[in-house]
Amino acid sequence: MMKGLFSYGLLAIAMCMVSCSSVKMDRKSLAERVDSRDYPSAFMAWYNIDMSEYPVDTEENRIKACAKHDLMWEEPLSQLGEGVDLILGLTWDHKYHGLATEFTKESLSHALENRRRLQELNPNMVCLFEVRWRDAPMSFLPEDSDWWLRDENGNIKKGWLGGWEPFYLLDYKNEGLLDNIARQAKIAVECGVYDGIMLDWSGNLEVIKRIRKAIGKDKLIIVNIHDDIEDGMRYKDYINGAFMELNPIDSLSMPVEGLKLYSKEDVNKRNWSKIEEALQYYEENFLEPQVNCLEVWGNRKDLRRMRATTTLGLTMSDGYVLYGDPNPLPTPDHYHDWYSFYDVNLGKPLAKGQRQTDGSWKREFEGGTVVYNPYGNSDVTVSFDKEMKRVSDNSVACSFTVPQRDGDIFVPVK
Repeated sequence: MMKGLFSYGLLAIAMCMVSCSSVKMDRKSLAERVDSRDYPSAFMAWYNIDMSEYPVDTEENRIKACAKHDLMWEEPLSQLGEGVDLILGLTWDHKYHGLATEFTKESLSHALENRRRLQELNPNMVCLFEVRWRDAPMSFLPEDSDWWLRDENGNIKKGWLGGWEPFYLLDYKNEGLLDNIARQAKIAVECGVYDGIMLDWSGNLEVIKRIRKAIGKDKLIIVNIHDDIEDGMRYKDYINGAFMELNPIDSLSMPVEGLKLYSKEDVNKRNWSKIEEALQYYEENFLEPQVNCLEVWGNRKDLRRMRATTTLGLTMSDGYVLYGDPNPLPTPDHYHDWYSFYDVNLGKPLAKGQRQTDGSWKREFEGGTVVYNPYGNSDVTVSFDKEMKRVSDNSVACSFTVPQRDGDIFVPVK
């Protein structure tokens, strides 16, 4: 069965490469898109902006909202299962997505056009495709498949239970499944729509190695490893970035309505100092082009927490940032607002960020200065030799105070 799947997979890849070659030629290279973007630089993790100012009721509006970000990823089975429309819209051409050897011709044609429209709006856009490797809904494979992970009684083990239906564990040590994961990753990146692969659930070294071998060195791999540096050490020779999905706990954050109802306010419990340490390690050690993606959960109205997230990312990395809803909420994960803070045109960094003697971090950009003041530090004074405007409140002065677990952007007065 797998020999037949493999042959069909090669045919699908060849057809996809021919049909998509002209699309690839119209884009800047992947490295150029990563390097030439301006900051702040936000990313979209599966789900789009969720606010009335950026409606997503039509495909055109969804593409426009997505284009505000510089990097995105999607995965058809889980997103469509939750009733959320895709941005690009590729879907596998098989009743069981896990056995598919190609995308549907209709969805491929449509996704190529959507990618073109997205690239017109944001020439630096990077698009990734999530490949399922750890768990999946029962519709992913036939119930009698050898690729499900089973207990001693032969029952399929349950995995993630936070979605629209139960997910069940895959036996990712099974050689057939490993080959299949790599095969689907190769099809995804060679169809002309996606620039690389996203893996959730902390990844697995053998899975990552198989995917890297299948897709080659010029495509991206990003893995959700949070701030777990040990995983980064294992994967550093194979991946381009970490998805840092985090919920740092501190005494300053506004509560999120609804979390106490589920008694899950400490889910994904992390701390700010470990996040800072991990992000710096990832920036120093992962493959180029590098695409580290820092997400912190929080109350959408907690602008101080949003600024801390954004300025942490700006001063300690060349990566992407997102401030999103906590996963335990009943709505789809990673919904988020778009903040005017993201719309400041800082241009490109002039140098790496530097830790200051007062414990804060500062980084100079073409269009201004970014300051991040870590949690637990004292308030810091930021002084300039000329008047500057603080973006958070539009105040103008030569000297400003930035509290702990906060940050700000300062731009010249025009």
